Amino acid sequence: MDDSDVGGAAQAVSAEAVDKLTVSWAEMAVEGEAEEFAPAGDDVGEVEVDGEKLWAIVGRFLTAKAIKLEFMRQVMASVWQPVRGVQVTEIQPGLFLFVFYHDTDVEYVLDGGPWAFENNTLVCREVVGGMSPGDVPLDTVDMWVQLHDLPMGYTSQKVLEQAGNFIGKFVKHDDRFVGAPWITFYRIRVSIAVNKPLRRGMKLLKGDKTTCWVFFKYERLHKFCFFCGLMGHVHTFCLKARESRVPVDKLSYGAELRAGGNRGSARGVGESWLIPVGGKPLPMPMSEPESDEGDGGRPVEGRRGGGGSGSAMPRGGEVVATGKRRREGQQGCVGSEDGDVAMNDVSKNLCMAGATIQPRPSS
Repeated sequence: MDDSDVGGAAQAVSAEAVDKLTVSWAEMAVEGEAEEFAPAGDDVGEVEVDGEKLWAIVGRFLTAKAIKLEFMRQVMASVWQPVRGVQVTEIQPGLFLFVFYHDTDVEYVLDGGPWAFENNTLVCREVVGGMSPGDVPLDTVDMWVQLHDLPMGYTSQKVLEQAGNFIGKFVKHDDRFVGAPWITFYRIRVSIAVNKPLRRGMKLLKGDKTTCWVFFKYERLHKFCFFCGLMGHVHTFCLKARESRVPVDKLSYGAELRAGGNRGSARGVGESWLIPVGGKPLPMPMSEPESDEGDGGRPVEGRRGGGGSGSAMPRGGEVVATGKRRREGQQGCVGSEDGDVAMNDVSKNLCMAGATIQPRPSS
């Protein structure tokens, strides 16, 4: 055996010894870290700060653009108008935490969406005790979906639930028309995956083996691609659409996928409902506010009304509407009889945030 063979054998033995030592240290570290830590106390697991119970929602917007935090928090607060305020922070790039101090506010946000900022859909979920906000999956958005042209005999809650699972994942029914034999369209709330194309309709196989088409319309459907059907971008910035070179009027999707509805009036700025980091929540509202204006308490009930047609006044001042007008066909906040659109002196993003009056089924 020459010197090179001896050197190679020595190196192999040395490497094997290092590997064994590494495994030994790893096992010792795992054994030490296997000890469990169990916090003690009555408030363990409760989400509260300084004795104030709070509710948290984590969310992201379906856009590749950077979100301007200060502008976004003003818009969302003015749309939601939380009775005890909301605290908005960016916990990771593009990931936001909304902290509320009243259970009705968090219910309104979760059940009333989807919301949007600058026409970018907000995908959000509640953060409960024991969860880390950064680990909450944000891959679905709950939306009201209208089912049009359902034939009689195929409108039961059981069939509607199955249709919801065909679209995405069924969440709940619209209970206002339970038992009606047939209406113009039926509404169901569905959890829809944001990484899959929207469904335009379904081919319904009836009991006599004939088929018919049922068409879908989505309420508060914001930015989506007319080519691939994905939410979060438009066809002008879709690589697949550009490579296909299909004319716009030949694209598979169109604006008809959106459920129509009248715009509600724009609301005031959001400063009255925002809470700075480390600040205290707003006091509980009085059951019978002395006045609708000024510094009096704000009512909990009747302040939203499906998007709201009235604007709550911020404390310490008023929001004054100006007479700006836009040409017919452009998107505005308040429609006028002559076809023009009168704009309030607040951001147009209030209209895009989802505070709209949704259509109701007609019997």
